[in-house]
Order: sequence, then structure tokens, then C-alpha cells
Amino acid sequence: MKTRIIAGVSAGFVTLALVYWAPIELAMWVVGVCSVLSYLEFDRLFFSKPVFTRQVGVSVMVLLTLLALRQSLQFALVLFGCFYVLLAIIHVVRSSLNQSMQEVVQHLSIELLGYIYVSALFGFVIPILDIPGNGKDYLVLLFLLVFVGDSAAYFVGKKWGKRPLASKVSPKKTIEGSIAAVVSAMIVAGCWTKWMYGGVVDSRFIMRLMTIAPVMSVLAQLGDLFESVLKRSQGQKDSGAFLPGHGGILDRVDGLAFSTPVFYFYVTRLLERG
Repeated sequence: MKTRIIAGVSAGFVTLALVYWAPIELAMWVVGVCSVLSYLEFDRLFFSKPVFTRQVGVSVMVLLTLLALRQSLQFALVLFGCFYVLLAIIHVVRSSLNQSMQEVVQHLSIELLGYIYVSALFGFVIPILDIPGNGKDYLVLLFLLVFVGDSAAYFVGKKWGKRPLASKVSPKKTIEGSIAAVVSAMIVAGCWTKWMYGGVVDSRFIMRLMTIAPVMSVLAQLGDLFESVLKRSQGQKDSGAFLPGHGGILDRVDGLAFSTPVFYFYVTRLLERG
């Protein structure tokens, strides 16, 4: 427990430093490195035999997609289509080299899932940071909604949790912990608004923010459960051992998989437009 808390607090301070004081280029490098390490965790989770060309190839695809998402969503979608066709061609060729059709389809599906999953996890972090004026604050708000909610669910569930949320997927998660995560997200959103704007803020802005906060909490929990499904399917408890007391990088940031893209579009299409 002590190791978990120390590692979590330390990671939080480093994240705040990167968001508020580090140059954007350094933040991009950190996000890029984390995305590559996350894909390698995913790769090791599903493939017993490491293949250098596969790991490098998909990692490069993820990095290029992250760069494309910073430019435009349309460009990123075109790039995704190109990568999908490329992977399909590679696996068609493999199927003609005496590799079983079942194995080819399985590998293609896993590689595509890993590519999409990791791209969704990290692809919208820098675009949120790039939002003119309040990008840094919005990114910190997203992290607070996800990670404070995760901590609230953990501690409340451990202390008072009695009813399992999804026992087959994650036995320790409880309904009480899930409710605590949603409530904490609402509190975080309120405190963030008070801290950023004091008493001078448009009521519509507050309503929109308080509407998205519980949605982010639910999406973060779904992201957590989805990663648990991935791990359980392979009989693994953690995706890695990168963070003491927390497991791998994927174990720590899984809540961002579904919440980050939704948060980006909500902020840029609705919250910022007034």
C-alpha cells in the first residue's frame, strides 16, 4: 500500500511538471515513449514469442498516428486506413507462406486491436494540451477526473465495498467503489471550476462541465474493465511491472482509453464554444 501511494504521488507530480512547465516537445516525447512501452506491454500480453519486426512496425504506426492526430482527425483517419490495408496485405502474404489461416486472422486482429487501443489511450493527450488558452488546465482536469476517481473507487471499495461490480472481470471492484468514483469526479469538477474561475463563470459552462464529469468517470471505469478483460483472457494479473505497486503502464492509464477521445471532442465542440 505504501509503495502504491508513493509511486502514485510521485507520478502525479511528474505529470503536473510536464504539463505546466515542460516544453511541448518534451511532453510529446514522453507521450511517445509511453505509447511505445504500452504497446510492448500489450504485445507481450498476447504473443508468447516476441517478433522484432511486429513490435517495431506497430509501434511506428502508433507514433505516426499520434503525430497525425495533432494535425487533423481527417489525416489520422486516412493514415489508419493505410495502416489497415498494409497490415491486411502483410497477413495475406503470410497466409500464403504455409501459415494457418486461423493464426493469420488471430494475429491481424490482435495487432489491429493493439494499434487502435494504444492510439486511443495517448493520441488525444497532446491535442488537448494544444487547446488554445486552457489546454493545460483541461488536461489536468481530465487526469484528475480519471485518476482521483480510480483512487476513490479503490479505497472506498476496499473499506466499504460489498457488492461486486463485475466479479468475473475484476473481482475486487465493487458497486460502492464505482459510485464513489462518480461522486469524486463531480467534486473534482466543482473544485477545478472554483480554483480556475473563482465565482465568475458562466452557468452554462458549469452545467456542461458537471454533465461531462460523471460521464468521464463511467468511461474511465469501462476502460479499466476493458483492460481487465484483456488481461483475464491471457490469465495475467498485470500488464507489466513498470510502476511499483501499480503494475504496468497500461494498468495505470487504462482509464484514458475511452475517456480521452470523448473529452477532447466534448471540450473542443461544446465546452469551448460556449
